[in-house]
Amino acid sequence: MRKQAGGRAARKMKPVILVLCEGKTEECYVDCLKQKYRLPIRVVSKVVGQKISPALINRYKNEMRLCKSEQIDCFLLYDADVPEIADRIAACTGATAILSRPCLEVWFLAHTEKVAAADLSAAECLRRLTRTEEWKGYRKGFLSESEKKLLWDKRLEAMCNIAESSATGAAFSNIPEFIRALEHYRHENENGDR
Repeated sequence: MRKQAGGRAARKMKPVILVLCEGKTEECYVDCLKQKYRLPIRVVSKVVGQKISPALINRYKNEMRLCKSEQIDCFLLYDADVPEIADRIAACTGATAILSRPCLEVWFLAHTEKVAAADLSAAECLRRLTRTEEWKGYRKGFLSESEKKLLWDKRLEAMCNIAESSATGAAFSNIPEFIRALEHYRHENENGDR
């Protein structure tokens, strides 16, 4: 690390992470990760997938920037149940698409069981999720403390329980890509490598 004029090492800026998402459930989940990873994450929810564009992404990034050289990494956290919207989100430049089919809850389900790469509706996914003991009281848009604990404690196990992509209509989630990125940012912060 370079030394400043007073003999102190120059401080490196923490990475800034922007997450655009469509709903309250996604916002609750990212807020949970933000608290656990202790990273500067800004969540902008209720951004409808049809409105996502590189210009919109750049507008949010520019609002966050403190200086021109500051790097802001953007993630788009959306359900992939509507193919046209999922394709639009995946095609956006300047951000990493984090998609789950049929919905975010398929990722939650992977914390308690292996999710087969088969067609799964959002209703069936929610039914399977709330059938498990850990998720009996689950409500969309809200995460209890015990649910947050489960999502944190079993996040690495869940990465092995679900496919990260699917060319067909099968259930998948590439949230493991987001988790790996957060693990990397945390490691860099702890070691001061960024």
